[in-house]
Parts: sequence; structure tokens; C-alpha cells
Amino acid sequence: MPNDLRDEIFDLIYSKKRTEEAVLRLNGIIKASPENSMAIALKAYALNKLANQRKEWGYSRVALETAERALNLNPDDDIALTSKGWALIDLRRPSEAAPILARATSVNPSNEYAWYNLAWAQYLTGNAAASSESMARALTISPNNHILRAGKALMTQGRVPAHLKQ
Repeated sequence: MPNDLRDEIFDLIYSKKRTEEAVLRLNGIIKASPENSMAIALKAYALNKLANQRKEWGYSRVALETAERALNLNPDDDIALTSKGWALIDLRRPSEAAPILARATSVNPSNEYAWYNLAWAQYLTGNAAASSESMARALTISPNNHILRAGKALMTQGRVPAHLKQ
């Protein structure tokens, strides 16, 4: 079930572009099972995506709280760790995000978004060499991922999304 749920939510977010529906689906699961750490972690992830889609960073604060709730239930949940790090980056706290995202890559070395977000945290804190290595790892896992490729292009051009500028 956990991988099925992850696949369903990622399909809603990335393929169907229905992030709000993903959040509503997860709310229903959490209401029925308040200790479902996977659903809580995925909700944090979806809230981060919603924040970026709408450019409304209040969602990032809620994503951070939601990820912390998931981590209280399961400290080794790579999606919760990735979501917490992503929220911290969007809240302009990349130095706090980096060790959390490094932990996410240790827990699940196949999580391309953990590597991608780690690359951003490293990039934003001035660690270009480590950022390049982390981005390379992300692209090795998912070479055709347009999100990863776009992020790498921004970094290569020395550009930072407006909401991440210090």
C-alpha cells in the first residue's frame, strides 16, 4: 500500500497536475488514520508543490509543520525528510535544509528529489561543488526528469528563483 499511495499521489501531482486533489485525498486518508505517517509525509510534499505552483509560501510553513508531524511518527521517512528540507529551502533557510536532505539521501539513495533539493540547499549556501555532485546523482536516478533538468539549467546559468533570493 505505501508505494501504491506514493505512486497515486505522484501521478496526481506530476502527471495529472491536480495537486489540490492530492491534498484532499491525503486529508481523507489522514482523517481515517491519523497515525498514517506515509500519508502525512506525502501531504507535506503536496503542500510544498502547491506552494511552488501558487507562489504562496504560507503553504511551505504548513508543509514544514506537516513534515515534522510525519517525522515524529517515522524519523526515517525519506519523503518527510525531503519535504521538510524543501519547505526550509522555500522559507529561505537552506543551511538548515542541507543536513536534513543529506539524511534523506542516506535513508533512500534512490530518491531523486532528495538529491535535487540537497543540490539546491548546497547551491544556495555557496557549496557549488557539492551541489553539482548532488544534481548529478539526481539526474543519474531520473535522467529525463524535466524538473531536475530545469533546476540544473538555472544553477548552471547562475540564476536563483525570486522567492529563494536572500
